[in-house]
Amino acid sequence: MKPKVKGKTKTSSVKVSLAKLANKRNTRLAKQGKLHKVSKKEKKRQIAQEKNEKNQKQQLASSKESQPEHGESEEESFSDEDVDCFQNFSNARSFLQTRIEEEGEQPKRKKQKVVDDEDSDVDEGEKYERQPRSFAADVAEQKMKMMLPIIAKGKVIKRMVEKDDADEVEKPVSQMSEKADVKEHDSDDEEEVALDKKAEREKEKQLLASMSAAQLYAYRKKKLEEKKEKIASLSHAVISDPQTNIKKLKELRLMLGETDLCVSLTVRKYAMISIAEVFKDIVPGYRLRIPTEKERSQKVKKETKSLWDYETSFLLSYRVYLEFLETLAKAKPIPEKSFLTKHGIHDLQLPHKTRVELGHLALKCLCEMLVHHPHFNYRNNLIATIVPFCNHKDSQFSETACNSIKSVFQQDKSGEVTLEIVKTIGRMVKKLEFNVQPQVLETFLVLKIKEIDLSSGETFKKMKRTEKMLKLSRRERKRLKLKEKLDKELLETKASYDKKQKLKLHTEIIQAVFETYVRVIKLACDSALLPAVLEGLARFAHLINIEYFDSLFDAFNCLIESGLLTNREMLHCMQTAFTILSGQGSVINIDPTNFYKHFYCTLLSVHAASSDQTATIVLDCLDSMISKRRRQVSQQRILAFIKRLSTMCLYQTSETALALLAVLRQFVHTYKYSDILFDTEAQGSGLYLPFLEDPEHCCANSTSLWDFHLLLHHYDPEVQRYAKHMIKMAPLSGEHQLSQEISRKSPKELYEMLQGRDFFSQSS
Repeated sequence: MKPKVKGKTKTSSVKVSLAKLANKRNTRLAKQGKLHKVSKKEKKRQIAQEKNEKNQKQQLASSKESQPEHGESEEESFSDEDVDCFQNFSNARSFLQTRIEEEGEQPKRKKQKVVDDEDSDVDEGEKYERQPRSFAADVAEQKMKMMLPIIAKGKVIKRMVEKDDADEVEKPVSQMSEKADVKEHDSDDEEEVALDKKAEREKEKQLLASMSAAQLYAYRKKKLEEKKEKIASLSHAVISDPQTNIKKLKELRLMLGETDLCVSLTVRKYAMISIAEVFKDIVPGYRLRIPTEKERSQKVKKETKSLWDYETSFLLSYRVYLEFLETLAKAKPIPEKSFLTKHGIHDLQLPHKTRVELGHLALKCLCEMLVHHPHFNYRNNLIATIVPFCNHKDSQFSETACNSIKSVFQQDKSGEVTLEIVKTIGRMVKKLEFNVQPQVLETFLVLKIKEIDLSSGETFKKMKRTEKMLKLSRRERKRLKLKEKLDKELLETKASYDKKQKLKLHTEIIQAVFETYVRVIKLACDSALLPAVLEGLARFAHLINIEYFDSLFDAFNCLIESGLLTNREMLHCMQTAFTILSGQGSVINIDPTNFYKHFYCTLLSVHAASSDQTATIVLDCLDSMISKRRRQVSQQRILAFIKRLSTMCLYQTSETALALLAVLRQFVHTYKYSDILFDTEAQGSGLYLPFLEDPEHCCANSTSLWDFHLLLHHYDPEVQRYAKHMIKMAPLSGEHQLSQEISRKSPKELYEMLQGRDFFSQSS
C-alpha cells in the first residue's frame, strides 16, 4: 500500500506536482500571516544547498547501481508475484486514456514561469505523461465496426465486422496533403515554364537582332510555313471528325494567342479565318444546351456523357472565339486576368492602323458567323455586337455590318432573327438620340414581308390569355406555362415553320419598324434619317396599322409645308399617303387635296439631273394618285396633270421621257374627255395659268399639247416615234401604232427595261 498523500481527496484522480503543493502551502501561510519572510540572500543560499544535496544523492545512487551484491543476478531481482502483476496489467491501459480525457475536460491553466531545474523536470514529465498512447490492439479495434447484437440462449452477443472503407476516414487528410504538394509542385512548374519562356524570348530577340534582312525574311518564311501547315492539319482533322478531334479544335483555338514575334500577327489572321471556316462547317443546325448539375449527377450512358462533354467543350471554344473577335473588332487590348487570358490568348502590342485592319477582319468573321448560323447559341450576343458597327464612322466597318444584316433579313424564313435585329436597331436609334447614319435604317428596306395579321390585336390576345389563366387552378396554370415552354422549344426544332407563328412574327417586325419610323418623324423631323424613314414608309405603307393613319397624315402635311424637305422626300411623303388611301385608308374620310397640290408643284422640279430613283417614285405616285383613283379625281385635275406631264417630257432623259409618254398614253385611253387637249380650235372658259399651284383652277382645258411637236426633234429616234404616236391621239392600230413589245409594258416596266441598255440602237 502506498502512503496517502496529505491534502489529496479520494475523488481526486489528477496528479498534482510537489512544486504546486508547496506553492499552495506557502500561499495559505502567507494569508494567515504565519509565513516568515526570507531575504534574497538566504533564499539563494537555500536553493544552492538544495542543489548540492540533490547532486550528492544522485552520486550515491549511481555508485550503488554500479556495485551490485555478489551472487545476485538481474533475473533474480523479479519475483513470481511481479511477473503475474505485469501480466495482469498488460491489457489495463485505460488509466492513460482516462487521465487524458479527464484533463481535457478541465479548463485550461495559465502557463507558469519555470523557477528552477527541478520544476522544469517535473513539467517535462507531465507533458510526456499527457501524450496519448497507441497500441496494436487499439489499431485492430479501429478496423472493426459494431453490428447489431443478437440474442442466443438468453444472452446478448455482440458482433463486430472488419471495416471495408477504413482508410476512407484518413483519405481527406492525405488528399489535402497531396493537393497541397501538387499545388506547390504546379506553382513551381509554372514559374519554371514562365522563366523558360522568358529566356527563350530573350534568346530569340538576340537571334533576330543578329540576323540580316535576307536571313530574317527566310527565317520568318520558314516559320510561317510551319504554322500554316499546322493550321491546315488541325482544321482538316476537326472537320473530318469533330467529336473525336475536339482537342484539335482547342489547339487551333490556342493559335489565336500566338506570341512569336516574327509571325504572331499573320498566324492570328490565318487562325481567325480558318476557325471561321471550320465553325461554318461543323456547327449543328440546332441550339446546344449544356446539361445542368442535377442532370450530370444522374447515372447516364457512356455515350450520353461523352456527347455532353463534347458539346460543353465545343461551346467553350465557340465562346472564346467570339469574344476574341469582339475584342479585336472593337480595337480594344485584351486585359490581363480576363476570360481570354485564362484560355491562353494574350494581347499584342500593335500600332493603331494594324489594330484597325485586324479589327475589320474580325468583324468580317463575326458577320460570317451570324449569316451562316443565325439559329445557333450566342445569337443575341452576335447581334448586339454587329449592329453598332452599322453606325461606325469608318465606311468599311459600316458597309460590312449593314451588308451582313441585309443578308440575314433576306435569308431568315422564320422571322425570329429579323425581329431581334429590328428591335436592337430601334433601341440603338433611341439611345443615340437619332444621331445615326441613314444606312442603318435603309437596311429595313430589304425586309421581305408581304402579309401581316392586321385583324388581331396584341392587347386582345393578352386579355384573352389572362382571363383563361384566371379560370385555371394553380397546378393547371403551372402545367400550361410548362406546355407553352415545351411547344416553343419543339417549334425551334421543326424543319418547317408554322404559318400562324410566322405571321405573328412578321406582324411584330412591322410594328417595331413603324415604331422607329414614327419616333423619327415626331421627334427628329430635321435629322438625316428622314429620307430613309419616308422611303421605308412608302415601301411598307400597305402594312401600316390603321392606328397610325391620323398621326401620319398630320405629320406629312407639316413636313411638306415646312419647306425643309427635298423633292425626293416630298415625293416619298405623297407616295406613302396615297398608298395608305388606296388600301385600308379608303374607309377613312381624309381629303387629299393638299397632297395633289404639292405633287403638281413638285413635278416641275424633277429633271434629267435627278437620280434614277426619283423617276421611279414619280411613276409610283402617278399610279397611286391618278390611275388607281380614276373615279375620285376631277376632270380639271386630270387635264392639268396631262399637260404638266407633257411639259416634263421636254427636259428628261430618254428613258424617263418614254416612261412619261407611256403614262400619258394610258390617260388618253382612260379619260375620253382628254381629246379636248388635241383640238387647237377649241376655246376654254378661261386663260391657262401654268404656274398656278392648284390644278383645279389652272384652266388646263384652255390649252393644247403642243409639247409633243417639240419632241419630234428629240435626239432619241424612239422618243420621236412615240411623240408622233401621241400626236395622232395614240391609235391602237394603223400606221402610227406602237410595236407590241413597247405597248404591252407598263410605264415602270418600260423604264426598267430601257435603263442602262443600248436598246434603240439595236432595234433600229
